Amino acid sequence: MKKVLIVLALVAAFAFAADSNLVSNPVAGGTGSDDVLQYDDGTAHWLYSGVSYFGTWFDLTDFLPSATDFDCNSTEWWYYHHSAHPWDTDQIVVELWTGDVAMPVSVLASDTITALHYAPVTKTYSTPVTTGDNFWMIGNTTIFSASGIPSQLYDEFDNFTGIVHSFQSQDWILWDPVIPVSDAIDALCRAEGTITSALDNESWGAIKGLYR
Repeated sequence: MKKVLIVLALVAAFAFAADSNLVSNPVAGGTGSDDVLQYDDGTAHWLYSGVSYFGTWFDLTDFLPSATDFDCNSTEWWYYHHSAHPWDTDQIVVELWTGDVAMPVSVLASDTITALHYAPVTKTYSTPVTTGDNFWMIGNTTIFSASGIPSQLYDEFDNFTGIVHSFQSQDWILWDPVIPVSDAIDALCRAEGTITSALDNESWGAIKGLYR
């Protein structure tokens, strides 16, 4: 079944044409709490349509150098409905995958959510999803959309690590960094949960603040 879906996704990808637009009247999308992992700066600026798959790669050591694992309780997703790119659906498949910066490797969770315009959509897991020290949040538009919709939201500048963490793909093979102008930007995708650390007696949330 997975192979069939991949073949269908590849066929659909040829009909998609990625396009970016500026967000009207950018506003803060929130920066979360110490329990939230995020690379975006909290302010929406760009949106992309016509993308088959968009993904954000999370490296736990960016948030806590001694991190070894992560139990994800929920994920948060942001979208934007632009008049130039009307939605043919508000349904999208959102997934958690293992994998490092090279590409996603193995699926951990896959769910359908209903996108909202310029507002967070939260997927809560009944049982926390254990991800390992590297994982991906993936949005798959190919299942419900004929045009790479809904449009994912991004911020304006590169993140606090100085390394690209948000990517797009039309074929699941090549993952391109999202760089609309000169800076690599980050999708407004966040993960909430608990980091397991080699420092059992330390608060990872408190330590995280020292590195941001």
